[in-house]
Parts: sequence; C-alpha cells; structure tokens
Amino acid sequence: MVDDLRIGGAQRQVAGLAVALAACGHTVVLACTEDGPAGAELAAAGVSVVVLGRRRVARLVSPTLALRIARLVRVGRFDVVHAHVHAATMAAALAGRLARVPVVVTEHSMASWRGPLARAYSRPLYRRCALVLAVSEQIADRLRRVDRVPTARVRVVGTAVFGAPPATLPGPRDAPPAVGVVGRLEPEKGVEFFLRAAARLADRHPEVDFTVVGDGRLREELHSLARHLRLGDRVRFGGMRTDGPAAVAALDILCVPSLTEGAPLVVLEAMAAGVPVIATAVGAIPHQLGHGHAGVLVEPADVAALTHALDRLLTHPHERRRLGRAGRHRLTRLANADAVTDAVCTAYLDALRHPSSPRSPSSPSSPSSPNDRNRRGRRSDHDG
Repeated sequence: MVDDLRIGGAQRQVAGLAVALAACGHTVVLACTEDGPAGAELAAAGVSVVVLGRRRVARLVSPTLALRIARLVRVGRFDVVHAHVHAATMAAALAGRLARVPVVVTEHSMASWRGPLARAYSRPLYRRCALVLAVSEQIADRLRRVDRVPTARVRVVGTAVFGAPPATLPGPRDAPPAVGVVGRLEPEKGVEFFLRAAARLADRHPEVDFTVVGDGRLREELHSLARHLRLGDRVRFGGMRTDGPAAVAALDILCVPSLTEGAPLVVLEAMAAGVPVIATAVGAIPHQLGHGHAGVLVEPADVAALTHALDRLLTHPHERRRLGRAGRHRLTRLANADAVTDAVCTAYLDALRHPSSPRSPSSPSSPSSPNDRNRRGRRSDHDG
C-alpha cells in the first residue's frame, strides 16, 4: 500500500520492490489512492494495481481508506500488508486490526512536516504495526525517540536500485555540461538553494545548462525566484518526468540540496549511471557517498559552499569523471536489490511470528508455522 503512484523516489522504490517480490513467486497486489505512470509497468510484471478511491489521500488519517484496505485484504486473503508513506501507513495500521493481518511499514523520510498533532496520532498507530522498517539509521532513531516505537520492532532496510544499472559509463560528451536537480518541488528538497548557486555561477560558466526536473507545491514560487535571480533562459524547468533514472543519467552533475532526507534513491541512481553527486550532508546521504569519498558533501542551506562545489567540478572535468567512477564502485558495496528484497521477505515472516499478529503461531487462525517456510523468498512458493 502506498499513497499514490506518482513519480518519486519512494514510489519507484515501492514499485521495484513489488516487481522483485512477484519474481520471487509471491502474489503481490499494490494498492494506492491514485494511479500513476508506473501502473502499466507493474501490471506487465505481474503486479496488480488497485486504486482505492477517487482522489489522492496524503498526510492524514482516513478511516474510509482503512475500511477499503481491510475489505481488499479480506477478499484477497492476503497474509501481510506492507505500507509506505504516511496516509497509507496510518490507514493500514487501522486496517490490519480490522482484517486480522500483520502490518509492516517502511518509513522513507524524517517526516519533518509533522506537527504535534500528527505525531500524537501517529504514535499509537505505529504501535499497532508488527515491524517498522527504516531506510536509514537516522529515521530508525527518530522512530524510537520521537514516535516511541519499541526498539525490537524497528529495523533498518536501505534503498536499492532495482533493475540492471548501465553496463558501461558514458564517455565525455560534446554537449555543454548539464547540472541539475531531480526531485519533488517541496520545501524540504532545498531547490531554492540550487537556483541561488546557479545565479552566482551563471556568468562564470556561460556554457552550463542548469535544469530542474520535477513538480510540486513550490513550482510557481521557484519559477518566480528564477526570474528574480535573472536566470532567464539559463535554467530549464523540465516538469514531471516518468523516466527519473534517464533524467539523472543525462546530467553531468546531480545536485541534491535537500534540507532533510531519508536515503534518497536519486543519489543511488546517479551513482549507478556514473554521474557525480553534490549533496547536503543530511540523512543517509553521507553513508551513501562514503562520507565524501564517492561524492561531494556540503552543509544544508549553505549557498556559498554549494556554489564552490559546483564551480570546482565544472572547472575540473577529470574530477567529475573520478567521482563518477568512485560512485559506481561505491554502489556495489551498498545494499543491492536482492539484499533489500531478502530483508523484506524476512520481515514478513517475522511479522507473522510476532505475538501481536492475529496469525502468529500462537493464534488459532494462524497458517502453518513460518518455520516450515523457506526464509528466502527467491526459493519460496508461499503466496504473500
């Protein structure tokens, strides 16, 4: 279950995981409140997409959505509900009790938007979940300290690039260097700081193409800022694209100026494509980039530092190529798609064992003991 199938890192991660689980032999249905471009690709890979409702539900608790999830789970006789993103998580926590199935949750962000009310209603709903998976250690720490999820129910399962990365790195390009941001146009993504850095570099590097790929609530505000900074036609707003990895691979430098992050998939996609990354040292980004060995780290909201880092890589193409190779090498040492899929499969089986699960071995309604099942989904024929 995910809020929607719009284009975003969390959505791409959910879609990739669903396809990987289906390839393991599990029966997978992906439910959402709004379909998106990934729907057709999921169907082609054997993953059914069910749209629950007529409009997108986001950042709230919806009892109606919870009832619809519970009905879907009962009819489909599913063993586990795995929820991603806030509205889906809150509704699934309620639905799990109604449908008597364990709920596993993946937290993709630091949830910096939540106020006291959202935190207050989130805490008891988290406690209804069998396991909460965090994509970074920072998010796991927040779950334990702020959301008060018992330590035993929190695990770190990183993100991964699903699908084969490019076989070879691109060679030097004749086109002018392209520097850009790929992501949602939301306050926490810090795109304004990229635009301010671009304005400082525009005269020094007249050959550079600056680009912003994505959409969101700040679209008009960022367009207005670009005009105010007199960037004119120096920055191109590409809007929402369905081919996020291709948009990243077309860049010479990816900039990730976020104020807060989890473990952004876009960084891994750039590393897979050999594109050097300049990013803020927030969330799991320092770990992804080997604490600066496979990319450049700057402090959030520091326009001067971001400008200096961009200027350095634009002035030294050999350094761009070195970081691209280092990122590609680093990616092979991070959690890959198989490892993430295995960790999630293990979480499902452990959720079925959990004492709070209505289908745990101690429950009369429990299926055959999970100990009799193969722990590695790749060799399992269990319908999950």
